[in-house]
Amino acid sequence: MKLKIIIILFLHQLTCFSQGSIRLTLDDALELAREQSLQSFLNTHYYMADYWAYRSYRANYLPSVTLRANPVSYSNASRLRYNSLSQTDEFIRTENLSSDLNLNISQRVAATGGTFFVQSELGRIENFGENSYTQYSSVPFRIGYSQQLFGFNAMKWQSKIEPLKFEKAKQEYLQSVEEMHLTTVRHFFALIRVSIQMEIARSNMENTKNLLQVAHRRFELGTVSREELLDLRLSENNAAITLQEANLNYREAKENLLNFLMLPVNIELEIDLPRHIPVHEVDVQLVLEKALKNNPEILQMEQSILENSRNVEQARTARHFQADVNMSYGMSKNDGTLSNVYSPEFDNYQQISVGINIPILDWGRSKGQYQMARSRQQVAEIANQQSLQQFEQSAITRAIAFNIQKSRVASAALSDTLATESYELTMTRFSTGQADVLRLTSSQAAKDNARLQYINAINDYWQSYFYLRRLTLYDFEKGEEIVFDEDKLMNGR
Repeated sequence: MKLKIIIILFLHQLTCFSQGSIRLTLDDALELAREQSLQSFLNTHYYMADYWAYRSYRANYLPSVTLRANPVSYSNASRLRYNSLSQTDEFIRTENLSSDLNLNISQRVAATGGTFFVQSELGRIENFGENSYTQYSSVPFRIGYSQQLFGFNAMKWQSKIEPLKFEKAKQEYLQSVEEMHLTTVRHFFALIRVSIQMEIARSNMENTKNLLQVAHRRFELGTVSREELLDLRLSENNAAITLQEANLNYREAKENLLNFLMLPVNIELEIDLPRHIPVHEVDVQLVLEKALKNNPEILQMEQSILENSRNVEQARTARHFQADVNMSYGMSKNDGTLSNVYSPEFDNYQQISVGINIPILDWGRSKGQYQMARSRQQVAEIANQQSLQQFEQSAITRAIAFNIQKSRVASAALSDTLATESYELTMTRFSTGQADVLRLTSSQAAKDNARLQYINAINDYWQSYFYLRRLTLYDFEKGEEIVFDEDKLMNGR
């Protein structure tokens, strides 16, 4: 198959004037769809947005290093200063040049929502005028911790929701690939169906011409009435019209398939009808288990519950007493030279601050937001419960429906064989004068209908099979889960 895919991809690079003919099986079409489909390309980029969103979330839990610098700050203005000699406030014109440098390393703590930090600072100021001087100030290190008490911890909820969203994004990508398989099957069997209809129309027209010649001889002998002869001529004319419509439908179905596979529309296709049945029956309980485990709809329900619970807690904490605590310890020194501010004998200092926020009167806004969040949570829980029940019932029904597809295909194949044999016998009997035109027309219609029903039964089998794969993200033929290959996806960008 890989060699055939390479050949098909080579034909894809030919110019519009090139001609080629390929034999295409369903497996080939599915492989081409995975490699060439524009839908797969777009879904890759949809996934990439979720991928970078998750990377951004993970980065919040890593240490952050920030360098802030103010290289030059010049001031020449009057400022209000206190004169200790006259014990008065005076406007004094000052002129100075300052600069500072700050290095900050911080680490957020998901469990508490607080932040550890380590800082180092260096400052310089040069004063101009009569009392000119230059002074340096250093903080070799300052270590501290800031924490909000009794408040909403957004990081705790992010650690629950963001990995779930990323896992859902991967499952949605896999599901989109299986949806692409379903679309491929629809296009593939649409082409097979119109091909069969074209063959039927062509065969019926030839058979009708031959039978019309027989009918003319029998009409001369008086064994066929004029009405029956006219019915055969009508059948011949209808077969010609049906053949023209089938040719047009074939062209349209072929273009749809080739465009979907991103192949040149001038390629001639030879379609092989898939007659093998890879999976005869599935375990209903296994389908339900894998669907509940792998389907992104389940993760969407879990995400909805978590997000509503987060909103309720955020609204609840906003109603009550809150406090902020900031603690730090460090060493500092001020001196006129740069070398001295980093020499021993630093000044130790400690700092602690506590801020409180007590809601007193907000006219019921916080209570209303809390009650609204609670109502939304209850609605979401009920909706998710109903959706989960419907999802489970749908998965079981789909599994049961798939398990009867094999017998449907077998029954349709038997009907096709019997109807074809019956039509051939009816034609022979008509040629010998033992069957009338009405019986012949009825047998032909039964034969055509049985043939199309057989194609539809095979189509339904493959549609049902890939729907189960999309529902469960499980390969029932190999007996393994469909896994997300992040390296292959990233390298294929």
